Amino acid sequence: MEITQLEAFVAVVEEKSFSRAALRMLRTQPAVSQAIHRLEEWAGEPLLDRSSKSGVLTASGRLLYDYAKKVLNLREEARSALGELRALESGRVTIGANESTALYLLPVLKRFRQRHPRVQAAVKRSLSREIPSALLRYEIDLGVLSYNPQNPGLESAVVSVDELCLIVPGGHGLASSAGVSIRELGREQFIAHNISSPYRQRVIEAFARHHTPLQIAAELPTIETIKKFVAMGMGVAFVPRMCVQEELARQEFVAVPVSDLRIQRKLRLTYRRHAALSAAAEGFLEVARELAEDQPGG
Repeated sequence: MEITQLEAFVAVVEEKSFSRAALRMLRTQPAVSQAIHRLEEWAGEPLLDRSSKSGVLTASGRLLYDYAKKVLNLREEARSALGELRALESGRVTIGANESTALYLLPVLKRFRQRHPRVQAAVKRSLSREIPSALLRYEIDLGVLSYNPQNPGLESAVVSVDELCLIVPGGHGLASSAGVSIRELGREQFIAHNISSPYRQRVIEAFARHHTPLQIAAELPTIETIKKFVAMGMGVAFVPRMCVQEELARQEFVAVPVSDLRIQRKLRLTYRRHAALSAAAEGFLEVARELAEDQPGG
């Protein structure tokens, strides 16, 4: 059975004529007759009473007509749904991000929702190192990474530039300093994230190059707990600047420049290289690129 046969059958029933059905379908009358004949072969019995010229249905024809209408209506529904997806009137996009990079997503999500309010956007919290695998397993549509995954199956676009900054509590001895060197930081107690990252490794290597001890007093599981511990006066920390913008504005912390250490974080929106993005994912990527261009130096 082919859908064109169902179309011919429905047209004959509704037009009550093979000739009018042919005109409706822009086909010849013999072609319509042949389509009905093949459909009857598939059904195993007549669908139309041939003694009538007005397309009177047999009992089997009445049953099949209802199913044929459902099939054709479902096809139109599917076509309409696909059109809505293309027009971003429906759909869903799932983005993987870790704790810190999820903050980057907030302004992107805001503009995306303003532009496409009917599309659902879901952020799935993931460890940064697990995002490339999740992309390749089709568990997420896009991933936010602060490093280049160097995977031939993935492609990424830089959408934001952040930096690590040294934060100290307001009453700390370095709070009024215009800058500090790595050697001067050898006396400080550091609060660190307990998950290894390329940026933590770069800090460790920088201290080693300057023959300066990096004294890690505590390792905590989230940036929020690190910030709270620093606010309690328990040490200082290197954190992504985007994660402390509000605290710096409220003067809860002070960001102290480190003269011989500047580490930029390039945030990348990453996706599968050889797979077509959904319309929703394409729309999200477009918004992210627009915001990247709006950034200073973008």
